[in-house]
Amino acid sequence: MTRKILAIIAAAICTLAITATAFAAEFINADQARSIAAQWVPAGSTHLVTKDESHKYAAYYEVKFYDNATNTEYEVEVDAQTVLGSPRVVLSAADVQDLVRKEFPNATFTKVKLDSDDGLYEYELKFYTPELRGEMKFNPENGALMEKELKYQVR
Repeated sequence: MTRKILAIIAAAICTLAITATAFAAEFINADQARSIAAQWVPAGSTHLVTKDESHKYAAYYEVKFYDNATNTEYEVEVDAQTVLGSPRVVLSAADVQDLVRKEFPNATFTKVKLDSDDGLYEYELKFYTPELRGEMKFNPENGALMEKELKYQVR
């Protein structure tokens, strides 16, 4: 029973991490969703099924795996809308900080980093305001928002 609860918690954390807000005109396919989801489950897990669970207001895939070693089933939701990084860097760190400040004028930055993965760059920014902590990722060529995660401080 404890393994199932841990699996549910792990799946929930993965879901939150993967389905952070993204805005895009591009969509990933089922094979790409499976590949993304596989990164969030133990190595050696068996893929069971990938379902397109999209509806009018959200596009996502539900991907299920089974780990024989622990007899645990994992369910990962992958947002089908995606904005990829870019092989070109046009915007400066100051430019992307300004993008964040348009929405959060009093943002204080704790991290502004240009990352590269498989030849594609992205800016990752972490910041806080008196009301929240946030993380945003941007395409460094066109400033498209790739990911947005906000944690509000409730008093």
